[in-house]
Amino acid sequence: MSLLSNDHGNIPDCFGEKVVLERPVAEVWRHLVGHHSMRQWLGGDEYSVEVDTTWAVGSAIVIRGTHHLPFENKGIILAYCPYEELSFTHLSSLSRLPDQPSSYTKLRFVLEDAGTRTLLRFEASGFPTMAIYRHLHFYWMGTLDVFKQYTESR
Repeated sequence: MSLLSNDHGNIPDCFGEKVVLERPVAEVWRHLVGHHSMRQWLGGDEYSVEVDTTWAVGSAIVIRGTHHLPFENKGIILAYCPYEELSFTHLSSLSRLPDQPSSYTKLRFVLEDAGTRTLLRFEASGFPTMAIYRHLHFYWMGTLDVFKQYTESR
């Protein structure tokens, strides 16, 4: 994991994680972007999650669900390169931040084909508050493990 500092106090610029998945890149990609798969690994039984996007660069992505409270995460697709990269911005309704560029975090997934394995590099960057940094760090470190288990069990 990498943590870099910025000029906005003690909020790190980004965090990241590398995960080796014991599946070929095509399978990993299918689970990363498949709406049904995403509902499972993003929320499982704890969250009722729905994903709405066309995956076209510049189009919206909306992830709605309930986890103690209803939420709606929204963003814009920044990159969609099959079997290689997915990135999008992220703003949760639970943050109560204004819908402006400085309120969004960038989430990036990069896949590297290693034959029967896939290396997934995840990076989150641009945190408007320390609370959002902490929440996303906690959430994604666990969710990447869930994604690995989900993908390898299929």
